[in-house]
Amino acid sequence: MTGTERIKSKILEDAKAKAVVTEEQARQEAKEIMDKALADAAWKKDILLKKAETEGIEAYRRIISNAGLDGRKEVLKTRQDMVEAAFKKAMEKVVSMPDSEYQKFLEDMVVTAATKGSGEIMLSERDLKRIDKKFISNINMRLEKSGINGKLTLSKETIQAAGGFKLKSGDVEINSTLEIIFEMIRPACEGDVVKVLFA
Repeated sequence: MTGTERIKSKILEDAKAKAVVTEEQARQEAKEIMDKALADAAWKKDILLKKAETEGIEAYRRIISNAGLDGRKEVLKTRQDMVEAAFKKAMEKVVSMPDSEYQKFLEDMVVTAATKGSGEIMLSERDLKRIDKKFISNINMRLEKSGINGKLTLSKETIQAAGGFKLKSGDVEINSTLEIIFEMIRPACEGDVVKVLFA
């Protein structure tokens, strides 16, 4: 082997050795890059999973909270409906009293309201059919017994109401329809109705 060939051979050996070292370094660097990328991916995966879990828990809590709120609203609405139904039923009971009892009830109410003893009593068409001819005379007689001049008359004018009456005396009109009476007494007795219904 000539000197040139030896140099050439040496250069090739050195190049091969350097190539092996460079290849090994490149392989090592690639492995480090890959390991770091995998570690980063695992770390990011953990963060994303924890975030998703936290968001999932929050979403679950919101769903439960909203469901609870909706449930409470529904319970409240049902209770309000039941209270409303109780008052409606009470008014129906008054209206469906036997005619003689209902007339006595109306007479008592008119005597209490007619402090001047004069004026016109207006009833619904239905109530006009339920009272007898003694209705006005009974009221006037009771007023006179209590020291009030009994001069009430029955109006030909009718009212739109479930029951009760309106008393017109001059420019003053007293509304004692059942709707108004129940509206007035409701605030005072609604608490008791709630206790009875939901105790």
